[in-house]
Amino acid sequence: MTIAEAENIPASEASSHSVSNQQLVCDVAGLQVGEVVVGQASSKLVTITNRGRTSLTVLSAASTGAEFGLNGLDLPLTLAAGASYTFSVTFAPEKSGRVGGSISIVSESPKQTLTILLSGTGRATGQLEVAPAAIDFGDGSVGSATTQTGQLTARIANVTVSSATISSEEFRFGGLSLPFTIPAGHSVPFTITFVPGDSRSSSAILSFASDAKNSLTEQAVTIRRVDPVQHKVQLSWKASTSKNILGYNVYRGTRSSGPYKKINTVLDPNTRFTDLTVAAGHKYYYVATAVNSRKRESADSKQIQVVIP
Repeated sequence: MTIAEAENIPASEASSHSVSNQQLVCDVAGLQVGEVVVGQASSKLVTITNRGRTSLTVLSAASTGAEFGLNGLDLPLTLAAGASYTFSVTFAPEKSGRVGGSISIVSESPKQTLTILLSGTGRATGQLEVAPAAIDFGDGSVGSATTQTGQLTARIANVTVSSATISSEEFRFGGLSLPFTIPAGHSVPFTITFVPGDSRSSSAILSFASDAKNSLTEQAVTIRRVDPVQHKVQLSWKASTSKNILGYNVYRGTRSSGPYKKINTVLDPNTRFTDLTVAAGHKYYYVATAVNSRKRESADSKQIQVVIP
């Protein structure tokens, strides 16, 4: 029987635990709590039964081993004939390795001591390291993707990484299938790919959630956004002849006839607009609309096409 199986030894199967002459018995002779991370706690239920024909009184109960504790056993406790009582045993390891102990339960009428063997294993908490502490992509151009690599290392004990999140959609995590476990002392590589988009993010935080002591583990990711050639599209249109016009919206798409996405952040009272978020080698389609004082928006203007060299 190994601790990792986290099974209990039935009293009827324990060769060292004779119950033939005992009135107070336990459903297990040996309680195996299993593997618990150092600094955390786990509990198991234990049931004692008066199998005699008369009532008995449980006077005291004590556990050996500082890592084991009893909960929910209020003494003195009187058990009628055939009655049972359930309490919990808590295992809170202070160091890694196997730990043994026992519970001694003293009762009277008749006088007897019931001993329950205890065992559990403390598992050390791992430490997750990420290298480098920060990934710098250097100069990044609009429309060009680039990839950098990083490394995760487990120290002290095995570490299971459950998730990886990055704070910008323009940076993508890859190279590993989640969740995964890193053996103690081993490292695994991962990739971060910069895929420039409309948000023009220049930095992000990559966060790893794990069962390590230092979860969350974070890594900074930065890039300097540089356009080799700054392109722009200058648009102009005739003012609307409708009454009470407050301003105009400008829409852009990458396909003729749409769909379009509004690219001005606020209603523009002018009849001119400059689009600075265009990339070389792309084709764009623009329309404009007028908005009146009642917030009513006109139909789309005639579409124009612009090709960026």
